[in-house]
Amino acid sequence: MINDCVFCRELNGSRNTNFATRYPEIQSRIIYETESLVAFPCIGQLVNGHFLVVPKNHDCTLAQTQKRLNNLNLELTHLLREVHLILGFELNDSLIFEHGALGPNDGSCGIYHAHLHVLPSISKIDASKLYNFDNNDPIKNIESVLKNTPVDKPYIFAGNLKDGFYHLQLKEALPSQTLRKAVANQLNTEQWDWRKVEREENMVVLLKKMELA
Repeated sequence: MINDCVFCRELNGSRNTNFATRYPEIQSRIIYETESLVAFPCIGQLVNGHFLVVPKNHDCTLAQTQKRLNNLNLELTHLLREVHLILGFELNDSLIFEHGALGPNDGSCGIYHAHLHVLPSISKIDASKLYNFDNNDPIKNIESVLKNTPVDKPYIFAGNLKDGFYHLQLKEALPSQTLRKAVANQLNTEQWDWRKVEREENMVVLLKKMELA
């Protein structure tokens, strides 16, 4: 645990978090967890059901998690399937992306604990156009993306399990929430900045439903 990491604090049960400030009556937003990973709804959902996959131990990027855990791909695949079953979405239709930022010098949103964004049911998003990626031909799966990514370099990737993933090793910092904004542009919405979001009633409904399950 790192005390100045908001995700570490949240996973350790602290109420000194962005989530607890917005939803003081909800004790946990975890939808599903494995030995090493948790899934919970994203603050500032770009689409209904937008959730994050976060390692329980502090890694800055999932490439670091991949290096640390031999079975990451099995855990991640299992978690993604279970969460989609719980939420009632088709896994292959989900957009999946990560900005693997190591720290403030790499841009991002001020949270440097690895988090994979999963946006259900938006197969209409063209991942190849979210940024100027290195590869024209998509990489087959997330495991291949992460295994070929240095753990000490920032990166981004985006795609889906059906068509594959586009990847870029970053040479300069991205403006805050670049991929979120690019997704919002394709969705024709201006609501992309999670820091400006207050309470989201669809999140309350989801988490209340989870309590009753």
